[in-house]
Amino acid sequence: MQEVYQIWMRLRNKVNEMESIPRDYGVKESLFLSEIHTIQAIGATPENNVRVIADLLGVTPSAASQAVTKLAGRGLVKKVRGRKNEREVSLELTDQGWVAYRYHEQTHKEIYTRTTERVGPLSEEELELIARFFNAFESVYDERIEELLTARLQSREVR
Repeated sequence: MQEVYQIWMRLRNKVNEMESIPRDYGVKESLFLSEIHTIQAIGATPENNVRVIADLLGVTPSAASQAVTKLAGRGLVKKVRGRKNEREVSLELTDQGWVAYRYHEQTHKEIYTRTTERVGPLSEEELELIARFFNAFESVYDERIEELLTARLQSREVR
């Protein structure tokens, strides 16, 4: 398990590095990985709101709201009131948002192809095992985040 964890940590560090490199997605401005993934989540989830997008991305609603506001300011996302009720705000991609979405989908296809070429075909059972593994890692990280936030709050209360 130690070797698997080391691979996971290297991968995580590389994803963090990729996050700092803006890329071209066929629109006026380059986008960071977190921005294009927000666009992807909105485009792939027609019945959405900020909370749904936050859950999909594994971020806080506040972080998702900030990302959406920034993307709306850049003309890639729009907030739409009143689909279900006047208080509910749904999110949609603009025409330029869809350009970036489709460009990113093509990037994903290329990554899937490269990965499949290196790994080879996987059975349903193997895919389920990989999903179980990543779900376990996510669960452990969720618990650790909660522990760290609780400890931080408690240390502030003591001061």
